[in-house]
Amino acid sequence: MTKNNRLGGIMAIIGSLLGIVGTYVIFLNWYTPALTAEAAEPGCEILLKVLMPALSDFGILAGVLYAVSAYGFFTAAGWAFPIVVIANVMALQGSWFINVPFMAAGMPPVYFTIFFPNVLLYFIFLRSVGRVPWKRTLLGMAAGMTFIFCFMNGVASWSRIITTDLHIFVIVQRLNWVAFIGWGVVTTGILIRPKEWMRILGLIAGTLELVVGIPLAVATTIGLERFSLFSLGPILSLILVVVFLWPGLWAQLTESPAEGTNPRTV
Repeated sequence: MTKNNRLGGIMAIIGSLLGIVGTYVIFLNWYTPALTAEAAEPGCEILLKVLMPALSDFGILAGVLYAVSAYGFFTAAGWAFPIVVIANVMALQGSWFINVPFMAAGMPPVYFTIFFPNVLLYFIFLRSVGRVPWKRTLLGMAAGMTFIFCFMNGVASWSRIITTDLHIFVIVQRLNWVAFIGWGVVTTGILIRPKEWMRILGLIAGTLELVVGIPLAVATTIGLERFSLFSLGPILSLILVVVFLWPGLWAQLTESPAEGTNPRTV
């Protein structure tokens, strides 16, 4: 067993405990308080009631994938690293946004106790275990953040549909989640094995989020009379669309040949 596999297996076990035990402990101790909390913003009580179980599914499934990847690392299986990347991306997705309605309801952001250790695991897996270059690691982090914020925008639209009568939320809700799925594929692809089609998918997901995320950001900013967190999805999408527009820049950041080039010269 190589040093990298041993480290990967140990870190995957830690991730598994965070995903399974951590999610159970937080959910069983905080779901009842979440149901009875007085939300500071419309729709937060709905998010806590429905979204907390849904994102717990992400956390527990991530824990299971971590456990399987740990077995893969300890047996030096080639599939261990792709599985652990998917587990980490899911764990980060399942433990970030739920803190927003928690804080809006005046409760502590308890899921950060899972989120921040998984951020550390992200860098350990990518840099120390997978030896992924810094450029790809940071590009994957940016795409992953966009993945999280597009999901958040879909949820925000859904909660506003229930609490307001503005039709703008109805028309953009589902497409924010389409962009979310696209960014999820792009994120894992960048970290595991970048391909040209992932750049094109990123352009599609990013452009879609601009089309549906900007109206959502404007509507929520006006409604809240302050900067809306739902502006983050379109902002990050805009940055990544600009990056992905140049095949040469994509090739440089991912260290993969741009389409139509000779791999030996890139």
